[in-house]
Amino acid sequence: MVKKKSIKPKQPIRNTFRIALLLFTGVCYLSVLVSPGFFWLFGFLALTIPILLAVHFTLLILAIPQFGRPFFMHLAALAVGFMFINATISYNRDSEGGELKVLSYNVRVFNNYSTLSNENHSSSKKMIGWTVKNDAQIKCFQEYYNNDKSEVFNVKNKLIKAGWKYTYEKIVLRDRARAEFGLAIFSKYRIVKKGEIKGKNGEFLNSIYADVLKGKDTVRIYCSHLESMSINEENVVNTERLAKSYKDTGWRLRSGFVARSAQVQALVENIAKCPYKIILCGDLNELPYSYAYFSLHRKLENAFEEAGKGFGFSFNGKLFFLRIDNQFFSEDLRIHDFITHRDINYSDHFPLTASYSWEIRD
Repeated sequence: MVKKKSIKPKQPIRNTFRIALLLFTGVCYLSVLVSPGFFWLFGFLALTIPILLAVHFTLLILAIPQFGRPFFMHLAALAVGFMFINATISYNRDSEGGELKVLSYNVRVFNNYSTLSNENHSSSKKMIGWTVKNDAQIKCFQEYYNNDKSEVFNVKNKLIKAGWKYTYEKIVLRDRARAEFGLAIFSKYRIVKKGEIKGKNGEFLNSIYADVLKGKDTVRIYCSHLESMSINEENVVNTERLAKSYKDTGWRLRSGFVARSAQVQALVENIAKCPYKIILCGDLNELPYSYAYFSLHRKLENAFEEAGKGFGFSFNGKLFFLRIDNQFFSEDLRIHDFITHRDINYSDHFPLTASYSWEIRD
């Protein structure tokens, strides 16, 4: 008589997998609290958070028929990670009002690149035209470009003539034609103080601020462009190229995590000392699952989370699912609406606008 082979239960293996998954998820959740400058690996762990959220949601759905311990384990993982879900997708209604409208836009030097398909500067003219006509009283530009001698790229003069006569430009580079590259804040209201964020050795850390006087109130506007990711999109979306370049891509990501952690630490220190209401605009070059994002979020509210809609993807490229551009604001302001202008596709970033009022939020 042939004995039947005993079949070992798979339940212990499944439980071990779930426990291991929960532990790994917890470490990844905590990674946003640890500076990559202290331990760079946490920068990479944070990138797995949206994947982990999707995995737990899928396993939660599959566990519904049993409605036992596995269901509640995955439900708990999603509940603890709700702050990441809230940073991923948002559905809010616009509210009436708003005394101050702010634009944040990475303009990619208004497409003044010879490598871009921009015959007769057609897209540059459209972008600059939209930028000037936009009715935001305050405009913050990353990758700003101005050339006073050019009919097309004399952006500063065009904005001043249109009513944005108070300016602060931080020029980090001038080319042979003396054209200017950097960060800029334009305001219809008087700027009473200007400054930049510097490191311990006096190095510029890619953020500026302007204290704007509106009536009797002062609001500090920050404009930031944190360290670039410096990665080639093709090396990420193309599996063959990724297989060849993953080491280089990894090193670039690691360097970016470390550099941005130092930049945001200095920025947060300045924010902590600011006596005014705050609106921070910028291209963080970080996902909303990162040390940089949550360092700012512990001090300020995020405009997309409070008043945005959908996923708010702000990058206009092959990695279309990135939300790396943001506006943050202090809790003594009230936000009325937040818009990612995905129809304005001249740059590799979409412009963001938000409307605020001086009331204390409910």
